[in-house]
Amino acid sequence: MKVLISGALKGLGACLTKKFLAEGHTVFAGVHTVDQLFELESVKADENLTILPLDISNKESIEQAAAFIYANTEKLDVVINVAGVLLDREDYITSNNYEAIDATFQVNTIGPIYLNNLLLDLLKNSNKGTLINISSEIRSINGVGSKFATYVMSKTAIAQYGFILKATFNELNLPLRVFSVHPGRMKTEMGAENGEIEASTSAEGIYKIAIGEVLPNNEAIYIDYKGESML
Repeated sequence: MKVLISGALKGLGACLTKKFLAEGHTVFAGVHTVDQLFELESVKADENLTILPLDISNKESIEQAAAFIYANTEKLDVVINVAGVLLDREDYITSNNYEAIDATFQVNTIGPIYLNNLLLDLLKNSNKGTLINISSEIRSINGVGSKFATYVMSKTAIAQYGFILKATFNELNLPLRVFSVHPGRMKTEMGAENGEIEASTSAEGIYKIAIGEVLPNNEAIYIDYKGESML
């Protein structure tokens, strides 16, 4: 399989990259910076790995990354949007922090949608194209409280996007699988406050979803890393 993973430098993105490489797949690893490879350092020499500059908050960077991928492969079997930010840990939504709100939606919602659109033709060229957007555990539109407001809104949006995208694929008769995945409460920099599982555990589950071992027929869309419905 040929796979694109955004946010691949650390945490879940790095674990997914290593898992796909270990299973013999070709990986385009989208990274915010190539100056330091962090958790990818140990696999940078793998012949199946291409490290690709990708700032998911920047339209030009997304377009350049997509152009590079088109120039180097005729298809993508899997696209996994992992890149994400949590910038409003202490702020209320009433804090008027425009920059944090803008940056959060650019990374968590707008960038992934634009990247997916640009890569759609490559997914269509696969006989089992799968698109996975990392969301969160937002089970309901109400009752989420005031904490991490902008993050919660951006991840709710990307979860809803999964349903919209699947309906769109159905109308266009595109046999593509699409999932909005809650990766679990991981022990990463972002999830340090309430981490329960290792990022590698989540990666193992998401890998099974990506290759079609779990939910091959896309019976559910909004799921956790085990493939269980979040509804």
